[in-house]
Amino acid sequence: MQSPPGDRGGRESSPPGAPRTPPGTCDLLVLLAELRHYTLKIDRRCNLFFAQRKPVPFTSPAEIETCFGEIETYLAPIPRKRYVLLVDTRSAPLRNDPGFEALLETHRGKLLFGFAKNAALARTAAGRLQIERFARTDSRRVFVTREPAEAFEFLGIPKHEL
Repeated sequence: MQSPPGDRGGRESSPPGAPRTPPGTCDLLVLLAELRHYTLKIDRRCNLFFAQRKPVPFTSPAEIETCFGEIETYLAPIPRKRYVLLVDTRSAPLRNDPGFEALLETHRGKLLFGFAKNAALARTAAGRLQIERFARTDSRRVFVTREPAEAFEFLGIPKHEL
């Protein structure tokens, strides 16, 4: 059976005048879930799992538990050892109070653990330092930067439109 004109192997072609994906950028990152605190996307060809933190603050311990429980459910069928993880925290509200950090320590592994490589994007130096401290506490290696191109280079995959 022949593909219809303009078919790109199952990918939608862009309408005339629409912004195009920059050259050298992979366009296979698709939405997996839109949660209250995170947007989750996946690229099954490049084996990338992408979690983007939204600017919505956590208001209670139950919200943190619910959020990471939902993420864990979406990640359950994904073979993490074969995937790389990119977490974008640039929109996250800054917070480092001891109660919040203790709760996060209990639940963050539901998102972060088990991937072949981990990278994180953080807007501020304080955010980058917090992520590096969490990684040391968890005995994990995380490449932290504010530049997406650097994160993709570390992960060893083409740049993706985020």
